[in-house]
Amino acid sequence: MAQFLAISLKSQCWLFHLALVLNIFGMVLTDMWLPMVVGALVTLYLALDSLVRLRYVLPLKKEIRDLHNELVALRQKMNDV
Repeated sequence: MAQFLAISLKSQCWLFHLALVLNIFGMVLTDMWLPMVVGALVTLYLALDSLVRLRYVLPLKKEIRDLHNELVALRQKMNDV
């Protein structure tokens, strides 16, 4: 899934978790089960996706970028020698 760029990743995580809670409350309080279940499944997917990206993917991308910069610096040192 493509990342939404208009809102930060941490805000996305909070937003999707809040939407999931509201969907669950909607299922409890109303008789519209089918739309609420579909909405809850979609928001559950979005909440889990944003949580995984926040906890694992973003730090991994930073680490890969740092390792790439270190590799470039080491190659440049090796070529200078």
